[in-house]
Amino acid sequence: MVLTDHVFDKVRSIDMTLAEFEELLGGGAVIEEAAVDDGVKELVLIIEWTRPLHVVVVVDDIREEERIVTVYEPDKERWSADYKVRKP
Repeated sequence: MVLTDHVFDKVRSIDMTLAEFEELLGGGAVIEEAAVDDGVKELVLIIEWTRPLHVVVVVDDIREEERIVTVYEPDKERWSADYKVRKP
């Protein structure tokens, strides 16, 4: 698993340590998937932390790796109450 520099900045900005973030990574649920040039982009919902988080992961079939692209707190105005479905 590869973490982009952007992820390090985002983790810090939401008051989370890198160790906390890495511990949570295995416990999320994929709520969206989309094909991309090098594999599949997944949106993962993590609710085991103090606030819900969305993590964007690219599963790269060519390099045989998973890249964490970003992490953020979902906006209540843009997501359903359970943070699994985008509002129209």
